[in-house]
Parts: sequence; structure tokens; C-alpha cells
Amino acid sequence: MPTCPGPRRMPAAVLALLAAAVAFAAEPPPRSDFSVLHITDIHIDPQHAGEPPPARVRGSDTLDWIVEQTRQPQRDAASGLDAPPPALALVTGDITEYGVIDDTWSVVEQQLDRLACKWYALAGNHDNTWGAMYHILRARHGGENHFVDHGGVRFVNISSASPQEPVPTIDGRTRAFLASALEQAGPRMPVVLALHHPIYSDELANPVEKETLIDLLRDYNVVAVLYGHGHGVNSRDIDGLRGAMGGSTFGKNAGYGLLTFRGDTVRYDYCFHRGDPAEKPDAPESAKAPAADPNDPPAPKWKKLFERPIPDAAAPRLFEIAAPRAGEADAAGKLLVRLVPKGAGAHWNDSERTYQIDGTNLTPPGVVGDPDVATLDTSALTPGLHLLSVSVKTADGRSDRRTRVFEVTRDGFEVAWRRSLPAAVKAGPVVAGDTVYLARTDGRLDALDLRSGQERWSFSTSGEILGAPARADDTIVFGSGDGHVYALDRDGEQRWSFYAGAPMYGGPLVAAGVVYVGDNAGRLHALRLSSGERVWTFERARFAIESSPVLWDDLLVFGAWDGHLYAVDVADGKLHWKSLGPKASDGKGSRYYSPADCSPAVLGERLFVCDRGYVLGTYSRLGKLEQTWPAQAAAIVPAAALPTTRPAAAAASNDSSALLVRTTADQVRRLNSDGETVWETSVPAGRFPAPPTIAGGRVYVCSNRGLLSVLDAADGRVIWQYQATAGYFVMAPVGVALDDASPARSVAIVAGMDGTVTAVRQK
Repeated sequence: MPTCPGPRRMPAAVLALLAAAVAFAAEPPPRSDFSVLHITDIHIDPQHAGEPPPARVRGSDTLDWIVEQTRQPQRDAASGLDAPPPALALVTGDITEYGVIDDTWSVVEQQLDRLACKWYALAGNHDNTWGAMYHILRARHGGENHFVDHGGVRFVNISSASPQEPVPTIDGRTRAFLASALEQAGPRMPVVLALHHPIYSDELANPVEKETLIDLLRDYNVVAVLYGHGHGVNSRDIDGLRGAMGGSTFGKNAGYGLLTFRGDTVRYDYCFHRGDPAEKPDAPESAKAPAADPNDPPAPKWKKLFERPIPDAAAPRLFEIAAPRAGEADAAGKLLVRLVPKGAGAHWNDSERTYQIDGTNLTPPGVVGDPDVATLDTSALTPGLHLLSVSVKTADGRSDRRTRVFEVTRDGFEVAWRRSLPAAVKAGPVVAGDTVYLARTDGRLDALDLRSGQERWSFSTSGEILGAPARADDTIVFGSGDGHVYALDRDGEQRWSFYAGAPMYGGPLVAAGVVYVGDNAGRLHALRLSSGERVWTFERARFAIESSPVLWDDLLVFGAWDGHLYAVDVADGKLHWKSLGPKASDGKGSRYYSPADCSPAVLGERLFVCDRGYVLGTYSRLGKLEQTWPAQAAAIVPAAALPTTRPAAAAASNDSSALLVRTTADQVRRLNSDGETVWETSVPAGRFPAPPTIAGGRVYVCSNRGLLSVLDAADGRVIWQYQATAGYFVMAPVGVALDDASPARSVAIVAGMDGTVTAVRQK
């Protein structure tokens, strides 16, 4: 599909209508009194096809009680609560325990459709790790991010659950949606933000995700932030934003939250199904008073978490960062920061100012004669992108915080190009000739010019693309969350598509004219590369197949999220063997620790496998687990006959095959075929299942938070490093464009979850 033509000039009538819409948006709609039900963390167990439906789901007694309780006005004399029945419900994630395999979502709907109001769902980490539920949210709400307006209030519901990954992120696609939804609301309309993870959580890519998100939210009239994840019941001030955690539907805090709008106030209350566990039972009035019956559960109990006035508009910002401008580079080791006061500047000159880079406090010397200018020392920073945060607190008690991403440049490095996308990139960039293929979470596959980064063409699907495309001859093959496998020619024109009926997140393997790719229903498909015709389908693993299969002579081997490895015949897909993964073999937590997010590696007669338990193991051809290492292995990749660039390393690296391991202990290790360590280098790496990339005698690995390290493949020596994102997560392997004439000039391409794509090399 060719790129769409550029924008056309709008007719005067259309411009007039747009101007009228903007003017109308400036005046928010009138508010009415209403309440909103907040439930979270239901954790409904998986329901596989063909299995009898559960007699009762987890927390069903509380769910039954919530359904009946919320059909009536909500009143509590002790706390002064008086609210109408909920007009809508927000369900803030971890709705399921292991995702939406087979009939699981039908069980969810059977439970929640009994509510007397419409409900809106968000994905939590449990919903998205074993089989992302984006296709469910697309069908129900139009996407994983959505908003609804009711009673003059905008409810913006965003996904903090990463695709096929338990670590949360507010990624580029979500940020683009949020910015648009807030801009449409304007600074006056009250906004409620709902998501699964608390935005103060250290699980996010702090400080960059938290601080830039709060900086954005402060421009708008955000009156509450609702979330779950922790199963707790509490309220918290988050840098001026009021947040509430909404418990769960089972356990000691079983119950529901209620957000009430009445007049010019908003309040949040929580109703415990069986009493507040933080409160001790009342003591008997006398020694003769009967003790409470232990078989008689405590009565429901309301707890008021907060009540606050609804502002007429967002609080005015105190200042702007005039310098550095967004993306501005600092090459001299001194960053000039200029602040510009906004609005009423009372006591501005007496304000307390704090400067941070990447979360570290700095004490700037300032510039004599101008209190609004400071100079920050950046000489010790790694080249690349960094986060500047500036806080101002005035003498009259007002405070504000602004952020800015800037670049540190150094001699010896060259950024060939950088793009900023309104989507995340989880799949590794694929380089073929002079083209870079980039798979995006907004369903687009882009073909970029390697030298300039300019788009040559773009092909759109109806679902996220999470697996790296495969290129064979002149055909590009990839799967999409819309349930299709697509094959394109080199110009981006579709050759064929195959509908599997389930999201296709596995990266394809192409061998001998056949495409092998797994889906989120646990099936592995073999398709003819020339036509997309089905050769065979393996039926099936009990949970999703996310990573690419590997070819081991006449076997295809792959892991699934049911905790098992599978080996099937390459010719007909018949099962040869099925074995538990290395960690799951100890009998504990097979689904949690599945060997599913990183492809196995074949080294001769042995199969190396790592899993979500970070255990590395080897298997025989018959599928027997032979040996395990507590290697803290997050990702592995084979590296047969690595080139040796230093004579001193030759004796230690004469094995015919090798394995590179990315570890959770911030290391990269090279192992020989016996699993013995050849070298080990301490560099920021992390737990994401993104294996190192090997090209031109060098190893490229990017840390969880965007630090690219380039190592010598022979001895592990660090050659150079570059900060490719300002701390945002990088979940994709590094793409490398090898320069055959000068391997040192090879271009590394790093794609971040924030949407930045950077092509960088040594000069």
C-alpha cells in the first residue's frame, strides 16, 4: 500500500466548522450529579474451549453483591455519602488471570453484563502478558485506549499494560491518544484518568514516564486518577493529582469504589464487602456482652478516601522552559536552561528552583544578572537523549514542574537520522539492503530509507504488529493483531493474506518456501510463501505462541505460554515431543515461567532454552531436559563461529559455536556449546527478552531504559555506548545495517516504546 498523498488545503466552509467546534469546546458542557462504579483486579481464571463452564468464578460472592448493591442509590450516613446508582462503570484491568484465551472473555461478560450500567474495560498486566487483549478492546471500545463523556466529565481510559509483557509502560501510541483526548477536552472540562498501574509506580520507566506524563496532565483539569494493580484501598496525592486505588473483588479488600460528582465537588468512597480489614472489631460494652460470632462475617463498610472541589479550569502553569528547546543538542558539556514565568508572577524572584537530569539533582551556578537562566554541567553524561526536569516553588506556596528531553552530542558519534512516531515499536527493526522495515503497535509496517530514515511506503493493518517481519527473496511476511498474516512485495503491495482467527504476534520463520508462524490461540501455522495457502496447522498449545519457532533439522521447536516446549515435524506439523520449560520443570508456576517470549537456540546436538523464570537449560533431541544453569538469562541468541578480532582471544574462543546471553544482572555473556562462559561483560542490559544482535564482529545490546552498548564479539570489550531514549523502555532487539567496507561504521537502529527510532554509528 503506497504512502498516502500529503494534506490538501481545506475548503473555507470546513475551516469555519472547525473554528466553531473549537469555540464550542472552549465552553465545557454543563455538569450533572452522578456516580461512577470503579472495580478492578477481578482475575477470572482461563476458560478453554470445550471445557465445562466454571460453577463459580473467583470472588463470585462479591461480584454478586456488587451487582445488587449498585442497582440502588448509594448512601452511608456515617460518611455523608448520598449518590444515585452508578451511571457507568470503569474496570481498571487484571480482569483475567492469564489473558483471554478461548472462552475466557465470555465468562467475563457473563459476570459484568449483569451490572445495571454500561462498563468500560482496560487491560492490566495479567490481561496482556499471556495473550494481549487488544482485539477484545478494539471490538468493545474501538481500541485499547478510549474515552467517554458523561455528565460534563471526560473519562479517559488508557492502557498502561505493555503488549505481551508484564512490565507497564505509557507507550508512544497511548501518549498520542492521551494528548489528543485531553486537547479535545480543553483546559476547563473536568477529566478523570483511568489506567491499571499507579502512575507513581517504580515499575514504569521512572523518572521519564512519570514526570513527562504529569507535565502533560497538569495542562488540563484532571480531577481524579483511578487505578488498581496493588489490590489496596488508598488515596494519594501524585504531584498535585489526586489518585485512588480501587481494591479488588476478592481477598481482604474485596469491594468496589464509587466516584461521585455532586455540584462542584468530586469524592471517592470505597465499600468493603466484609468490613474494613484495617479496623479492629469494636470491643464488647461489658465483660458479659456476647462475643462476635466468628461465622458471622462483618457487614459492608464504607470508607471515604477523598473529597475535593472541582476547579473551573486547570491551574495556571507557573513557567515554561524556553531553552533548551525540545530535542535541542548540547555539544559543549554545558546546558543552558532558561525559564520564562507565566501568568501572575508573584514572588517569582524568591522562588525555590530544583534542576534534575535523569532524576539526579543538580546545583547549577546560574548566570549573573539573570535569575531565570542556569547552566548545567553535562560533561559526564553519555551521548544521546536525556531528561531535564525543573521544579519551581514560589514563596506563596505554589509549585510547578516542567520537563524537556534534550540530546548530548559528542565527537566520534553520528546520528544518521531519528524519527518520532505516534506509536510504540516492540519488534526489532529489520534491515534488508538499503531499506529498514519497522513494525509498529498502531498496525503499520513502514519501509524506511536506510540512509535518511525517510518513509518509502507504509502498509496499514487493523491490529498491532508485535513480531518482527521476515524477508525472503522479494517478499516481506508478518503477522498482525487483526488475526492475519500478510505478505507484501518490495513496493509494499499486498501479495496475499491468511486469516488465522486469532491475533498473530509470533515472528514468522521462513524456510524452504514455507512460512511458520504462531498465533495467540496456541496454533502454529505452515503457509506457502508463494501463495499463503495452508500447508498444515498444529493444534495446539493451550496458550499463546509469541516467539518465532526454530528449525532443528526435521523439527520445528517453539515455546508457548502454557509452560511447555513443543517439537513438531516440519513436513506435517505432527507432535514429536512436548516438555516443560527449564523453570517450569520444578513443578511451580508453569504459566508464569513459560519459555515463550524468546526463541530457543540450536547449537549442534543441543537445544538451549531460556524462560520467564530466567533459567537457562539444554534439551536433547528427544526433548529431555539435560542441564540447567541459574544464568539469570533473559534472552539468548546463537552465534556460530564468531569472528575473532584479537589474537589473544583466539585460544579462549576456538569453539565452533557459541551462545550470547542477555542477563537480568546487567551482563552480556558469551557461552560455548557446553554452556561454559567464554567472556562476561557488565553493561546495563535488563530483563526484557530482546536478544543481543551480532554483526561485523560486534555485539549490540540495548538496556531496558535505552542505553545502547556495542561490544567486541571476541572478548566482550565495550567499544562505545549511546543513550537512544531518555529512559523510556526499549523492548526490541537492535537492528544493524552492516557496512562491509568498514564494520566499525555499521549503523545501529534502536526503536523505543516511546516511538523514537534512532540510527546511530561511530564516526
